[in-house]
Amino acid sequence: MRHRLPIALLALLALGGGAASAQASDRLPLSAKTTICTTGADDAARAATFTGSMPAGAQTRRMQMRFVLLQRVGPGPKGAFKKLVVPGWGGWERSDPGRQGFVFTKRVEALVAPAAYRAQVTFRWYDAKGHVQRTATRTTMPCEQPDPRADLVLAGVDATGVSRTTAAYTLSVGNEGHSDAAPFVVTITVDGTVSDPITIGPIAAGERASGALAAPRCAPGSTITVTLDAGNAVDEAAEDDDVVERPCPLA
Repeated sequence: MRHRLPIALLALLALGGGAASAQASDRLPLSAKTTICTTGADDAARAATFTGSMPAGAQTRRMQMRFVLLQRVGPGPKGAFKKLVVPGWGGWERSDPGRQGFVFTKRVEALVAPAAYRAQVTFRWYDAKGHVQRTATRTTMPCEQPDPRADLVLAGVDATGVSRTTAAYTLSVGNEGHSDAAPFVVTITVDGTVSDPITIGPIAAGERASGALAAPRCAPGSTITVTLDAGNAVDEAAEDDDVVERPCPLA
């Protein structure tokens, strides 16, 4: 059973900052990076940490950074990133005066999924009189948060003839999602006749389970239809692969 996931930011903010080394040979790069990206089935497991770094320029007295969080809703690379308003992300972070570089990190937690997150970091350099010397903007790589739900996939079908009209079918079902799948019902349709259902599962994320059922004997060269989760018991990331046609497994 598929439900529309809420699209909202349920984020908490943690801040940190630091300064660069005083050695010219260790001059900090101008960069914005996604330094940590964690995913998971639970909200608490989904987080991202973004870090900006900047070197001081000639006659630079102070440096500043401002972070903007961007979100792209849905799975995969489709769609545009849009700005999110997050408490603590609207202001400018300032370095101590006279530093040769500036590093600052921001983190968001309890990210919704499926979605992707990235940070846009704006940098400013100021001279001793408080005049802006330069402004630059960099954007981090995205932190992808996949759909956390289960995803049932038919992994294999085998069959053994029991009589002239009946066969025993063995089904292997995998869970390619990121959450465990509760027990679910499976049926096979042969020449328009639907078998009695069997229950398979539960199946942990990344694992497989199998089951056997009796159904009409299919003819070699024909097709059968396997319906996973016929009772809509499992909330899945994708439902369009739950009804599968396969060649008759009998020779």
